[in-house]
Amino acid sequence: MPRLAPIAILMGMLLAAACGGAPTFSADQAGTAIAETVAAKSPPTDTAVPVETAAATPTTAPTSAPPTLRIAYTDGGNVAALSGAGPSTLLTTSGFVESIRLSDDGLKIAYTRRPVLDGPVELRVVNADGSGDSPLMSPADFDALYPLGGAVHHDLYQFDFLPGSHVLLLNTRSIFEGPGLATHDDLIRIDTDSLARTMLLAPGAGGDFTPSPDGRFLAIARPDTVEIRGADGSPSGSGVIGYAPVITYSEYAYYAQPVWSPDSTAIAVAIPSPDPFAPALTGSIWRMPVGGAASLVGTISGQFFFFGTGSEPLVAPDLARVAFTRATTAPNIVTLNIAAPDGTGEVLVATGDLTWAGWAPDASHFAFSLGSPMSLYLGDVSGASFPLITGTDLRWFAPSEFLFLSGSAGAWTLHRGGIGLPATPLVSPAGDFIAYDFAYP
Repeated sequence: MPRLAPIAILMGMLLAAACGGAPTFSADQAGTAIAETVAAKSPPTDTAVPVETAAATPTTAPTSAPPTLRIAYTDGGNVAALSGAGPSTLLTTSGFVESIRLSDDGLKIAYTRRPVLDGPVELRVVNADGSGDSPLMSPADFDALYPLGGAVHHDLYQFDFLPGSHVLLLNTRSIFEGPGLATHDDLIRIDTDSLARTMLLAPGAGGDFTPSPDGRFLAIARPDTVEIRGADGSPSGSGVIGYAPVITYSEYAYYAQPVWSPDSTAIAVAIPSPDPFAPALTGSIWRMPVGGAASLVGTISGQFFFFGTGSEPLVAPDLARVAFTRATTAPNIVTLNIAAPDGTGEVLVATGDLTWAGWAPDASHFAFSLGSPMSLYLGDVSGASFPLITGTDLRWFAPSEFLFLSGSAGAWTLHRGGIGLPATPLVSPAGDFIAYDFAYP
């Protein structure tokens, strides 16, 4: 999950990327008739001996049920769930829910509650049928993790389920009276079945985490390094990608966004040059296999932080391409470009007031806003692009299908959509800001 997960919906209002709707696909029905004729030959004679032909027996090839899209979302400050065509179900009633994460099997929903704006957070879990609503960490549990020092509270920062499990991983931050983002770079594991909690990596040894697709490894980023560890926090034998801290011109630190290969054997990451306002901006593309050393694949002239690059990873899911922008002579106008990690095969996609909104799982398509944050376009690696949807918080759940939000604060609708498919409204939850997550086999 990206670094800005706790404000995912607020960011969704800034750039358009959201879930959308398309009709559920049914499995193809195949009928196969098999006819077999058995012919036996008699010993050589002058007269042919007739042979009985076996009757054909029609059979129907077995079909599997179509996968079910499961969605957990906030509705009026509570947790709601939608499975397939519905109906939706309200799972909690205590209100003040901010963020939601759904396990891969769709059975566990982790969520945060914050009864007082800017107050302490509570982390909880509930089953998808509404049973077992339980606290995972109370405000007191967060504050007891480490000495507060000058902080008012310790708080949740990033949290997500480990793929294929009910294990929730999280890291934390400190809250102060004034502005600033003070992350702890730790890593905590919670078994949401047993509610057991384990500190995997102490402050400074953890960081932002990106699980591998098979759930066995974690890519862990800090403001100057990226490394690979086991899902239990143990060393993987891999090297370390080191980089100069990137100036953000704000109170937060920049964290690189590694991307896993589909087979969970390697990561790639685009590292921007240290000062996004300095001339001659570049991005360094690194690759590192599990258990191996890091290698620099290429350095590309362009902008890899700020200036239309958005908050989604720039490296494609197959690690074969990278997106970036370049400034033009016109204010706020940039070009969106796609190239191989070594800089070859560069393609110009669009020019304008645009923001990158992320790759599709097929690594051939991607979304970006153009003209306004909610005017989303679909691009492909050939350089073609066309209008996609008007909305925000777009998230791909399949190679060509996605979810997104349309509307405005207090009047949102969650849609299902797809490439070449009409958008289908799913639910219209109450609330100024809507958080959601999905599970899809």
